[in-house]
Amino acid sequence: MRAVIGGIPGVGKSTVLDILRAKLGARLEVVNYGTVMMEEAKLRGAADRDQMRRLPAQVQREIQASAARKISSMRVEFLLVDTHFSIKTPQGYLPGMPSHVVSALAPDALIVLFASAEEISSRRAADATRVRESSIESVREELEMERLFAVAASNESGAPLAMIMNRQGEAEGAAKSLAAVMGV
Repeated sequence: MRAVIGGIPGVGKSTVLDILRAKLGARLEVVNYGTVMMEEAKLRGAADRDQMRRLPAQVQREIQASAARKISSMRVEFLLVDTHFSIKTPQGYLPGMPSHVVSALAPDALIVLFASAEEISSRRAADATRVRESSIESVREELEMERLFAVAASNESGAPLAMIMNRQGEAEGAAKSLAAVMGV
């Protein structure tokens, strides 16, 4: 089973994935798509994610494709690709899973982890380690764009799209729902 999970920053994806990893152990491989992209970008001279984002668009697409091929070659019982379906930039929203990436990954399922805009706003405001927009209006927009880009990826791949709510204090339930989508 190969699945892709996305969610906007502050939705609690890391927490839910940590719970699922603890339950499944070695049967589950969680791969952060951005980390694999960065490994590929370093081979092309980028020292960090900021430098990677400044590379020419064609080079970034090549890095995306290379990372997708690397991930798709992994052979494990349950593979979960951790990413974002949309990426908010000063120029607008970019697809985190453009068609060439979706085609290379060939996921069996797509999952959007979400929470209420109020909960995400509160989580972001409480996280002193990151600087993120935390207004409820901005978070609502990001949630909507994440859903829309996930629908596009589902349409492109033909994979079913599941929506999993991660309410405050209920990450265990979200992990259980994620396990059910993955068939474990």
